[in-house]
Amino acid sequence: MRFEELPENWNTMPLDDGPLAAGVIDLVVGYRDRLRNSLLILPCDEYDVGLPAPLLAADADWSEPACDRQESMKILPEIPAPGFVIALSARHRLPDPLVRGWLRSVEDTLDASGQSLLAFGVASLGGVEIVGGRAAHNGSLGAKAG
Repeated sequence: MRFEELPENWNTMPLDDGPLAAGVIDLVVGYRDRLRNSLLILPCDEYDVGLPAPLLAADADWSEPACDRQESMKILPEIPAPGFVIALSARHRLPDPLVRGWLRSVEDTLDASGQSLLAFGVASLGGVEIVGGRAAHNGSLGAKAG
């Protein structure tokens, strides 16, 4: 689902649904964010609803080694939220091995902290694809916005 297709009450709905999560990522991670290799961290409440405080960090080096990825993700347990929507963004779709490495780092961090990964997406100028988290199994398989 593209951001233009989000239901009017999207900000009250749980983000463990693939199409909905893809639409929200598409809304929050804009064109310039995608050009700047931005990381989205969207904390969610106990009902899996996104909080109105997304974090975007630009100029990420998606090719950094696993130890550096894990170091980068140490921020997640410090955020007082039971769950997250996480997205990587770049001009072009990131290669699957890089995406899988980042997904594993996020999953390992959240598993250790007891927090949930609701959706893990990859945003590019071509759209958004949900590749991990609960949302990858809820809603449309391989939900996409674009």
